[in-house]
Amino acid sequence: MGDSGLIIEFLNREKGVDLNQPLSDADKAVSRAFTKMVEESTYWGLVQSRYMDNYGKLHDLFELPWTVMFLVRSVGQREIRQMMRGHGIGRHSKEEIEGIMEKDLKAISSFLGAKPYLMGDEPTEVDAAVFGQLSEIVWTTPGSYLHRIVTVNYPNLLAYCNRIKDRFWPDWDQLTKKAKKDK
Repeated sequence: MGDSGLIIEFLNREKGVDLNQPLSDADKAVSRAFTKMVEESTYWGLVQSRYMDNYGKLHDLFELPWTVMFLVRSVGQREIRQMMRGHGIGRHSKEEIEGIMEKDLKAISSFLGAKPYLMGDEPTEVDAAVFGQLSEIVWTTPGSYLHRIVTVNYPNLLAYCNRIKDRFWPDWDQLTKKAKKDK
């Protein structure tokens, strides 16, 4: 399945689950808007940051020989640039994309406020979508402007990520320790 929304719909049908069941129609609309924002805007800002601006740091995430990294860079960045342009975000300057990202993260932080989850006391589908993007920022982009925004400017986003990680992945540190140890 090519879209996280379709995956969630499939799982809801197959497992008989609806995380959005307790939400009002208005809350469902807000939830969808945030989900689409992180899938259609925030995601592409992460692509820009990771594959265009910080390509040299990818070897920290993937164990690939330098020859493969070189080939992927020469072909991959051109393809990514074309995809970003086709999407529309690639028509913006780097500074404009960073501004878009900061506005996305501020919107999430402002809406979250002091709540444990975006829509209240319990997680809903939007938390899965938002956590997916924010966790990448928190745990794979140390030293980046995105990491600074989440950890310094909007610390409630860092607390939110840790809350979800601790609730749903109590073995997170054990699972990631192996990868860190292997490097």
